[in-house]
Amino acid sequence: MAKFKGFVRIASSYDLMEVRMAVAALEGADIMAIAPGTELSNTMLHASLAFGPMEIHVPADKADEAAALLNAVAAGTVIPHDQRDLVEDPEDPPEPLRTDATIGDKIRNLLGFLVGGVSQPLKGMLVEKRERNRRD
Repeated sequence: MAKFKGFVRIASSYDLMEVRMAVAALEGADIMAIAPGTELSNTMLHASLAFGPMEIHVPADKADEAAALLNAVAAGTVIPHDQRDLVEDPEDPPEPLRTDATIGDKIRNLLGFLVGGVSQPLKGMLVEKRERNRRD
């Protein structure tokens, strides 16, 4: 059963800015999106990890399109509508975002968990990969 009638969850993230940017991208593509919990995380930023990941919900009939858009944004394959102002600079090629953790990151995370009992939350946006008929 869905939290909001007619809406399904398509993505979640611990990062408030990541959620806001995803909602802005969806609204820019004319897909209505709601993200409950962003106001609470904005007010109590120090406790946002305890509240769990913030979710993004879209109308059920737009869920596949919204998930495809967020996956394209994450992969960096979204093409702007007007490309006349884009300039290719061969000396400055775009570099992919680093998503893998180094051994130092893993050791710091382990020490933080052992000493303080807190682990670093997952980075990035988790987009749902369930089939359409299994969404709640």
